[in-house]
Amino acid sequence: MRLRPFHFVVCQFLLAVVGRAELKWDKLVQEFQRAPAEGAVEAHFTFRNAGQAPVTIKSLRPSCGCTTARLEKKTYAPGEQGEVLARFSIGGRRGMHRVIVNVITDDMPKEPVVLDLRVYIHDPVTIAPALVYWRTGEPPAAKTVQVNAEAAQPVHVKSVTSSNPRVTAALQIVKPGAQYIVSVAPADTTQKESAEISVQTDFPSDSPQAYTIHARIK
Repeated sequence: MRLRPFHFVVCQFLLAVVGRAELKWDKLVQEFQRAPAEGAVEAHFTFRNAGQAPVTIKSLRPSCGCTTARLEKKTYAPGEQGEVLARFSIGGRRGMHRVIVNVITDDMPKEPVVLDLRVYIHDPVTIAPALVYWRTGEPPAAKTVQVNAEAAQPVHVKSVTSSNPRVTAALQIVKPGAQYIVSVAPADTTQKESAEISVQTDFPSDSPQAYTIHARIK
C-alpha cells in the first residue's frame, strides 16, 4: 500500500524527532566573586548528549575579548558528556562583569545555546602596612599590621603563618569579619633576615584568598 504524501511527511517528522540530537546543560549561568590578585576565573559548563544522534559543536563565541572558551573535542555521541571551559582574565577590571558564550551546534533548535558567566571583582581586604621592617641592632619589638574588611563584605581571617621560624606572627581579633591585628616580631635583629606572613581568609567561599605581609630586617 502506497503512503499518501501527508502520511509520508508525518512519518518523516516522527523519525526526525526520534533520532534527534540534544545537549542537556547542567548549569547555564555561573557566578563568581574574585579578588584582583587571582588573575583569572575558570568556569566549567558541563553537558550531556541526551539525544539519539551525535552532536557537533561547530563554534564557541564569547562576547568579550577578555574571555576564551574551548572544548576537548567537537563531536559527542549519544549519552556522552563534555564541558566548555570558559576562562575570564581579570586584568585591570573591577566591579561586575558579564560575558556570554554562544554555543553553535548542528542539532535542533537552530538558536545558539547561551552560556552566562558573571564575575564580580573586588578586593574587600586592606592590609596596612604591607611591609614591616627593623634595622639590624634595633630592639626586636613587635610591629602591628591592620587587616580590615569593607563593611559590605565580611571576611574572616582564619590563620596567620610565617615562612621564617625566627619571625613570628600572632593574630588578634578586634571585630570578627571586619577588623584584625597581626603582630609580627623577630627573634632578634642581629642579622639581615626576611619573612612572608600569610594571612589566610575565608573569602571567596569557593576559592579562599591569602594575603601577604612582608617582614624584613635590613
